[in-house]
Amino acid sequence: MDIFVLYKEDYPWDVRIEKIAKSLRDRGHNVTIVARNLSGNSPVAESDGLPIIRLPVIGAANSLVRKLANVPIWFNPFWIRTLNAAISGSENPVIIVRDLPLVKTALSVAKSRNVKVVLDMAEVYPYMYASARMFSKGLNLETLAKSPSMAARYESKVLPKVDHTLVMIEESQDRVLNKGIDPGKVTIVSNTPPATKFSGTAHQHQGRNLRLVYVGFLTKLRGLDLLIKAASAYVKMGNEPSSLKIDIVGKGSERENLINLVKELNLEQSVTVHGWLEHEQVDQLMAQANVGALTYRVCPHWNHTIPNKIFDYMLAGLPVLATEVKPIERIINETKSGLVCRDNDVRDIAEKLQILRSPETRATLGANGVSAVQSKYNWANDERRLHAVIDSLENQVKFR
Repeated sequence: MDIFVLYKEDYPWDVRIEKIAKSLRDRGHNVTIVARNLSGNSPVAESDGLPIIRLPVIGAANSLVRKLANVPIWFNPFWIRTLNAAISGSENPVIIVRDLPLVKTALSVAKSRNVKVVLDMAEVYPYMYASARMFSKGLNLETLAKSPSMAARYESKVLPKVDHTLVMIEESQDRVLNKGIDPGKVTIVSNTPPATKFSGTAHQHQGRNLRLVYVGFLTKLRGLDLLIKAASAYVKMGNEPSSLKIDIVGKGSERENLINLVKELNLEQSVTVHGWLEHEQVDQLMAQANVGALTYRVCPHWNHTIPNKIFDYMLAGLPVLATEVKPIERIINETKSGLVCRDNDVRDIAEKLQILRSPETRATLGANGVSAVQSKYNWANDERRLHAVIDSLENQVKFR
């Protein structure tokens, strides 16, 4: 089949988009990514063997005209025209829409054509917007546009109209089913890694020094300030600053605040806030680490999605240090692959760090994580579910 992955950001790169696109391509489908073009790249390109069709280059770089032309809102004519042109030569295309904003765009294009539309619900937008508002600095134009109530109404209108919905985790599936959506039209395709992602010997846990790693965006919701404050509490418990090293990798609105917090608490010896690093550098830090950190603030958004990093940590043999976010807590407790801390409790995080000083504890938790990913939480299993969805849609088209 001709499959078009509609992505509201610039591409490359996104790990989930890449996994889905390559998996379907390797299955024999013709896969094209239709993406934003805020960077002003060539409207027609290729990345790692995947064709890309981008929005046209409108206006100068960083101009308001360019930004408005790329806004991922369903009635934006540039998105509608680009998607229409992309699928124009296909008889029975499938559009996989990454996340909520452009679903109605796909549905409007699909109206006059024989098109199947699949929503890839990587994020639950009403909850994501509501959770972001919890830590925003008052209402502004952006937060007003990202209205949780408007997103909920929009979602309620489009969910019954799409042919299938992919969700990330059981909690998200339950939420969609509670809205009355046919269970046969909802499938979990999670954000798991290939079981071969970290080839080689299992991580060897030795010594009582701790080296934590966090890789991802740096926002208030991700609770990295809690982790840094816990590092200070850990040192005050009598541990040498040199016995703890935390590498925080990523970009985002909280980066400068985190750097300042490290200085304020005199933790330069223990905590490094990096910028965004290349994959090879991240892999090096993962190899040097002996704990993976996910001290997110508990909120409805995190309770209905799952970060791919939990599975990366597990597969790398790193015990996971996390807060009681529902899907993360459930997976850690099920697999016995880490320790769960109380939400917003700096002292509890520090006490869990004390427990993880034991190399035997880290080795046991790490080995449990590796086993769980190799047997269950890996892309081969999620890929099978993805293929089953597309096969079902293909059969519907054939026997119409």
